[in-house]
Amino acid sequence: MEPVVVEVKGIIKQGLSLFGTMMKTVDALEPGQSLIVKSTFNPAPLMAHMRRKGYDVRQEKTGRLIITTFVPTTRAASNSQGAARVVDVPIEGPEHFLDNRGLTPPEPMQRTLGLLNEVPVNHVVVIHNDRVPVFLLGQLDDEEIPYEIRPLDDDSAIVRILKTHSFSG
Repeated sequence: MEPVVVEVKGIIKQGLSLFGTMMKTVDALEPGQSLIVKSTFNPAPLMAHMRRKGYDVRQEKTGRLIITTFVPTTRAASNSQGAARVVDVPIEGPEHFLDNRGLTPPEPMQRTLGLLNEVPVNHVVVIHNDRVPVFLLGQLDDEEIPYEIRPLDDDSAIVRILKTHSFSG
């Protein structure tokens, strides 16, 4: 199966939301299909997201161009939804909302973890951030706390986090 190739320069020239466009591209990948991203910068948030979905990441630099290849592992190829978290459960329960837009790191992560520590088990913390909080997602993955991400057209993101247990956050 042919890999999907994305040239970031073209997305930016069209004035499209880079993260939103990339997430739509990722969601459209067929099971077992690879993705190649050509950019002039290191796509760290995308790399973290794809690793969580079960992809291996390889990079090579050619002049100013960085070519990042995402190859599905067996886990990603066998799971058409590409589980983005360790625990796959419905994110349902009483909701607590935090608007983290306009804040500078590490404040959004600190506020989110603080609220997550305060709410009871089986409650959902819903955050609205200026971007996908990749460092927070890594910590949630480590703690096996389920979440779901909804990227928005303005590059901001809504993340819903289900508190399933007390944790070290």
